[in-house]
Amino acid sequence: MRRTLLRLLILLIVVAGVLGALWASNVFGWRRWRVAEVEAFIGAALPVAATDVSFATRDDPTRIIWLRFALPPDAAFNDWLTTLNLGVSLQQDWNPFPNPNPEEAAYPWWMPHSATVYDGLYGNTGDQIYELLVDRSNPANQIIYLRVYAIRS
Repeated sequence: MRRTLLRLLILLIVVAGVLGALWASNVFGWRRWRVAEVEAFIGAALPVAATDVSFATRDDPTRIIWLRFALPPDAAFNDWLTTLNLGVSLQQDWNPFPNPNPEEAAYPWWMPHSATVYDGLYGNTGDQIYELLVDRSNPANQIIYLRVYAIRS
């Protein structure tokens, strides 16, 4: 009897360990992504001055990240942009999000179409597509919208 209970206890510990490892690694998408995983996917940590951070992700048929954050106007945005290593510059008065996307409408914080003063860029690293808009409509706070998606699944 004791031996059976001991085996059962060991089995439960092993199963809990395996399930915990799968949950922690998010192999099956059981938990929501964290900011650190978003930063790893986009290839750069968010600027230290970033506030009001919101993001969403999906992985069918490929991984896509929608990221929005605010920065004060004196924040080193260009330094952060350089860390993305895209090799492209912002284009004045250009919006990489010309039409609203029905999926993005589910995110109330995703509003790049409301920008009246903005700069944007499109970058392709070969593995990922980067679409970025800097909303400068409010001189006291710039809003960064970034959509990144993997080219290959």
